[in-house]
Amino acid sequence: MKLPFLIIPSIIFLFILHGIYHYRKSRLPPGPVGLPIIGNLLELGPKPHESLPKLAQKHGPFMTIRLGSITSVVASTPDAAREILQRKDEACSGRPIRDAATAIENLEAAILWMSPNETWRAMRKALNMYLTNQQKLDALNDLRQNVVDGTLEFLRESARKKVAVDIGKLACTVALNQLSNTILSQNVTSYKSDNIKGFKMTIETVMEVLGKFNIADIFPVLKPLDPQHIRRQAKAAFDWMDEVIEGFVSERVKHRESKLPMFGDMLDSLLEYSQENEAKFNLIHIKALLGVDRSIFLMKCTIFKNPK
Repeated sequence: MKLPFLIIPSIIFLFILHGIYHYRKSRLPPGPVGLPIIGNLLELGPKPHESLPKLAQKHGPFMTIRLGSITSVVASTPDAAREILQRKDEACSGRPIRDAATAIENLEAAILWMSPNETWRAMRKALNMYLTNQQKLDALNDLRQNVVDGTLEFLRESARKKVAVDIGKLACTVALNQLSNTILSQNVTSYKSDNIKGFKMTIETVMEVLGKFNIADIFPVLKPLDPQHIRRQAKAAFDWMDEVIEGFVSERVKHRESKLPMFGDMLDSLLEYSQENEAKFNLIHIKALLGVDRSIFLMKCTIFKNPK
């Protein structure tokens, strides 16, 4: 006798969900219909950079696609991108965070995923002043040139001894030392050093897990399970790199506390900036900003590793 009382509320609930879905859908741009559960995954295929323009030709510069349980709006023309990035930038400033990236310690301090607020503005200012400022980069050019000179001397010595050189490994070492000299005024590894293996392993792991299809990204309900162990692999790699960054930052803080002469590099500039803006910018944010350079380094080394 109780069965009808259970069925009626269930039917009403399903009608409400159906109405909410169609109401939301009616407010979104048109797009391919897709299949139940998986949405437009098959239409997107393994080469989204090719399939998305083809879909845009049919559905317009703004289109809605559904990947699993995630609904996204795709802008595929310069005018559409301008509408989002310039005119609606504040409303569209948030971005989904891939499950592998959540393995990064202090992710909430990362400028890539932070919402526009006072801390975000302080970090952006520091980034523009000290990490991407052309005048600052030019002032530290001699440090990077020393790395190049040392590399050329190493190649000459290897040629005299008729010793083979792994160009990919050497290029990775040079890229790392150029970044570390700009930031820390010192080399952090060498071609013959054992710790270059740690950097290479971290690079390969990060690029593999960030580029791999992760079912938890399209079905967030699976994130706690980490079914492909991608977040676990990413955490091991990110933790290794964060430990390296932590060591250099802590060493520099102790150096400054001892009233020793400053190096005048980017890390000194960031530490000075944090003292002036402590409420909005601290050591956690410095390490997060250094992660920007870490990402650039990873991309550089991946190019050298896979020249195609």
